[in-house]
Amino acid sequence: MKRLSFFSPETLLSIGILAVFMLAIVWPSALTSSDPVTGVAKDHLLAPDRTHWLGTDQLGRDVLARIIYGARETLPAAFIATLTGVVLGALIGGFAAMSGGIVDASLSGLIDVLLSIPELLLALSVVILTGFGPVHAALAVGISQTASFARIVRNLVRSLRAMPYVEAAHLSGTGFGGMIWRHILPNAFRPVLGLAVLRYSMAILSLATLGFLGYGAPPPTPEWGLMISEGRDYLATAWWMTTFPGLALLIVALAANHLSHTITRPGGTQP
Repeated sequence: MKRLSFFSPETLLSIGILAVFMLAIVWPSALTSSDPVTGVAKDHLLAPDRTHWLGTDQLGRDVLARIIYGARETLPAAFIATLTGVVLGALIGGFAAMSGGIVDASLSGLIDVLLSIPELLLALSVVILTGFGPVHAALAVGISQTASFARIVRNLVRSLRAMPYVEAAHLSGTGFGGMIWRHILPNAFRPVLGLAVLRYSMAILSLATLGFLGYGAPPPTPEWGLMISEGRDYLATAWWMTTFPGLALLIVALAANHLSHTITRPGGTQP
């Protein structure tokens, strides 16, 4: 058995990976000097070498540069999607738990209906109704994640309301807002944060899927899902066009996934 902590090698590695991609968002020119949009025709479909570490695509654009600049398209959009899901889910789940009765039953039924729909299908339906583009895709993914946040917030608030210290605060005259701010939110923060980090990794994959299907950022935007889609016609001759963007997605998703377990179980163990 090994303990999960913020000082374990796996967690430090995950934080380091996410920090590198955060640098790519804030200052991509620090990691590459190549242009991610404009290519050199004579350099098209070059295999990885010393000049182009991850090769070039069909238009002669550096794949590494497009992955680095693609972090600015995919990762902030995933953050917007997760934040949308957290805010909407917290509002719905918290209101249902604090209201009780028919309101709780109605909202719980709505949550169950949304949970029964595959998230990708729900996101596709929303983005088709609202329009294509990175912002619409991010909001669609956020809406598709709302039900999972609403369910955990509702269950957390209901369990916390039954705790003796919350009942004591209520009997001592603490108002509704005071109970929420002083007792409910601090104790629900860690589980919701852990779920948010986990859902962030899933949002990255969902946005890449929408980009792959053509519902995300338009060409020539260096977006990871779009890069994989553009490279699928060259799998036999230029495997690096899809492999390396796919690895970037996998690495970031795994790093965020591991970090979510560390947050939710900082003192726990895993085999």
